[in-house]
Amino acid sequence: MVEGCLIIDKSSPYEIYMAYIEIAPHNKGENKKYSKVAGCLISYACRMSFIEGKEGYLAFDVKEEDKINEQKLMELYSNKYKAVRLSNSTTMIILPEESEKLIELYLK
Repeated sequence: MVEGCLIIDKSSPYEIYMAYIEIAPHNKGENKKYSKVAGCLISYACRMSFIEGKEGYLAFDVKEEDKINEQKLMELYSNKYKAVRLSNSTTMIILPEESEKLIELYLK
């Protein structure tokens, strides 16, 4: 059974780019089967950043058709995974120190 999906792009010389992340419907909401799927996938991308020599930098864009949902999702990434929004864009980045914390929390 698929619990989630992650596509990463390693082509940038500066960071790993999380091109796509999706959690299976049965892992969302109040009655989810597993509660840490997104955290594990994001932490794996952070780990890949260190492995690929990109010092733990992870970038991604938040894309939602509904701007209210987009804002809520950016707030979730900021609060739960300590991602930082770049300027007034939908691009977010997780910095090395936070990458290490996420790896320790979700993958150790």
